[in-house]
This record gives sequence, structure tokens and C-alpha cells, in this order.
Amino acid sequence: MFTSVWHTLLVATISTFLAFMTMLPLSYYFAGRKSRFQLLVEILILLPLVLPPTVVGLVLLNVLGRNDFIGGVLWDTFDFSFIFSLSGAIVATTIIILPIMYQGLKSAFLSIDHELVWAAETLSANKKQIFTKIILPNCWQPILAGVLLSFCRAMGEFGASLMVAGYIEGKTDTIASSIYFMVQQGDMRTAIYLGLINVIIGVFALIVIHVLTVRQSNLTRGM
Repeated sequence: MFTSVWHTLLVATISTFLAFMTMLPLSYYFAGRKSRFQLLVEILILLPLVLPPTVVGLVLLNVLGRNDFIGGVLWDTFDFSFIFSLSGAIVATTIIILPIMYQGLKSAFLSIDHELVWAAETLSANKKQIFTKIILPNCWQPILAGVLLSFCRAMGEFGASLMVAGYIEGKTDTIASSIYFMVQQGDMRTAIYLGLINVIIGVFALIVIHVLTVRQSNLTRGM
């Protein structure tokens, strides 16, 4: 049971970090300007939000499998496969939470008062200074809220990661997959315990998100 909790926290943490690092520059870029490629890029990013997770998992199976191009190259070159491994669960979970991360970060950047940016530009501040001294200090709370929401979604990911990583007890089991298979085996007590752990972590994260949202809202009204 504790192995599945550890795997869930590990997968959720790494996936959230990867999604954040990937979506941070994209969301900042598209929040500040229009591009003819924006619609196409946003469709690709947001598509997992409107697809069943099993479809995402199916696509990954046909891309990362040992007999497929990317998966075949990795297997032949490095003797490594994403299939039936925690690495596969991380890839699948990262893709699933990309839409939430992107929307959260973009909304945070759009909430910035542009007069602050214009004032900094008139004082000859460069782009790096504007980002680190103006933008981040004024929207770190909604950014953190978006990151936490993505983390919560990553903890609950089931369909795509199960398709790619499977359920191997002690190797690829997570809370979500363990609950499913514990119920199938009739072990309701373990399933309930795991569910309670997930609920406790989720409630704590949602409380933090609420506090951050309220503080940002009060700050915006004060401005």
C-alpha cells in the first residue's frame, strides 16, 4: 500500500515539474502576444482535456512501444522502454495535466496589470527584469494555485498511465490503479485506506488553492 502512495507522489511531482517547465514559456509567450500558430499550438496542448485518458494512453502506446519509431529507437539504442515502467506513467500523466497547467499559467499572466509592465518599460527595464521583478512577484499566487491544481490532477490520473505503465505491484502501482485492482480482488479495506489518503492530500491542496485565490482576489481589489 505504501509503495503505491510513494509511486503516486513521485509520478505527480515529476509530472507537475515537467508540465510547469514546458508550459511556463509557452503560456507567457501567448499571454503577451498573438501568433498565427497560437490556435494550432493551443489545440495540441488542450486536446487531452477533451479526450478520454485511455485515448491518450492508446496514442502513447503506438508511439512509445518497442515496435514503434520512438520506442523502437530507445529500446535498440539504450535498452530502455517507457512501457510497463514508472517513466511511462510520468510521460502519460504529464501530457494529461498539460492543459490544466497551461490554462492556469496563462490566466495568471493575463491577470497582471499591464500599466506596471509599461511603467517598467519606460524606465528601460529589459524583458528579464520585467519578468523577474514585475510579473512573477505580482502573480506568484495564481501560478502556485495552478501548479497545485495540476498536481492534484496528476495524483488522480488513472486511464492513460494504466494503459502505458500497467499495474505491476511494487513497480508501477499508484493509488488510482491500486484502488481499482484492490476492488477487483475484493480487498475493500485497502482500497478505502488508499482513497482516504488521496482525499486528505487533495483536500489540503484545495484549501491552499482557495487561500491563494482569495488573497490574489483581495490584492486585485486593493489595486
